[in-house]
Amino acid sequence: MRRFNRPGFTLVELLVVIAIIGVLVGLLLPAVQAAREAARRMSCGNNMKQLGLALHNYHDTYSVFPPGTSGTDAGPNQNRERLSFFVGMLPFFEQQALYDDFQANNGQTGVPWSSSTYFDINLPTLACPSDGNLQDRDRGKTSYVGNRGDRTTELWTWEFERGRGLFLGNRPLKMSNIKDGASNTLAFSEIVQSPSYGGDNREVAGGVLQGMDVHGSRPVICKAAVDPTDKSRFLGTAGSGTHNSYLRGNRWADSYPVYTGFTTVLGPNSPSCSNGSPEDNNNAVFSAYSWHPGGVQVTLVDGSVRFVAETVDTGDASDPDPGRTSLDSPFGVWGAMGTRTAGETVVLP
Repeated sequence: MRRFNRPGFTLVELLVVIAIIGVLVGLLLPAVQAAREAARRMSCGNNMKQLGLALHNYHDTYSVFPPGTSGTDAGPNQNRERLSFFVGMLPFFEQQALYDDFQANNGQTGVPWSSSTYFDINLPTLACPSDGNLQDRDRGKTSYVGNRGDRTTELWTWEFERGRGLFLGNRPLKMSNIKDGASNTLAFSEIVQSPSYGGDNREVAGGVLQGMDVHGSRPVICKAAVDPTDKSRFLGTAGSGTHNSYLRGNRWADSYPVYTGFTTVLGPNSPSCSNGSPEDNNNAVFSAYSWHPGGVQVTLVDGSVRFVAETVDTGDASDPDPGRTSLDSPFGVWGAMGTRTAGETVVLP
C-alpha cells in the first residue's frame, strides 16, 4: 500500500501567521475605536442641532429666547428662581408630557437641587454618548450648557448691560439683542462629568477647583493649577479640590452656571475654577469640555453646530474684565464668540 505524506504547518509558519494576525488586530482596533467615537460625536452633534432647533421654536412661540434662570421666589411652590432655560425648553425637544406633568402639579414646584419626579430624570437629548460618566448621579444630568459670556463675575446677573452671553437671569433676550449676529454668537457647548465620584477629587474633566481667585488674580491661574505631568488632574497644592456634589452638568434643571453654563474665558477643554464653592457666580471660570479629541462641539444662535478646536485663539487670559472700557473681548476669538453685543467682527475658523 502506498502511503501519502499529508502537508502541515511548521512551528515557524504558525508563529508567523499568529504574528500577522496580531499586527492586523493592532491596526484594526484603533480604527474601530475611531469609528465608534465618530458615531458618538455625530449623535452628540445631532442632539445639539435639536437644541438649536428647540431654541428657535421657543423664540418663534414667545418672541424671546428662554431666560437663563426663572421661577418663583416665595410661597409653597417656590424654587428660589433657579429653574434653568432647559425647563422652559422641554416642550420643544420632545418632552411635552414631562413639561405638562410638571405644570399640572402646581407648576414649578420645589428647588431643582432636591430629588423630585421631574428633576431626577435623565433626558436622552441632553446626554452625549461620548460622556460615559452620566450615570449614578444625584439629579438628572446634562452634557450641554448655555453661554454665559466672557466674564469671571456676575455670571447669574439679571442686568442686561452686564450680561455678555445669551442666557441672563430672569431676563429673556430677543433675536434683535444679538447685535454681533446669530452666526457669530454661541448658544450651547458641551461639558463632561468627572470620572471620579465620591468625596473630594482633583479631576479636571467635570470638576471645579475651589479656592482659586480667578477674578482678582487673573484666569490664567486656573490653567496653571493643572498638573503638567498629568493634564487630567489639578496640582495637589492648588486650591481645595473639587467636590462631588458640584460636578459640571450635575443638574439640568438648575440655572447655576456650574451645572448649566459655560464661559468663554479659557478655551475648550480647559479647567474650571472658582474662588468660593463651585456654585460661586461672582468669581469663577466654567470652561467647555468634551471627550472628543481636540476640541468641543458648539451650537450657534443661528442653530448651526460647529466643532471648535482647543487651539482656537483665546488671548492671554490675563484680563478678569471688571474695569474694562472697551466692549471687545480680551479673550480672543473664543471670547468674542461668547459675547452678543460687543461689536467684534471675528468668526470661528
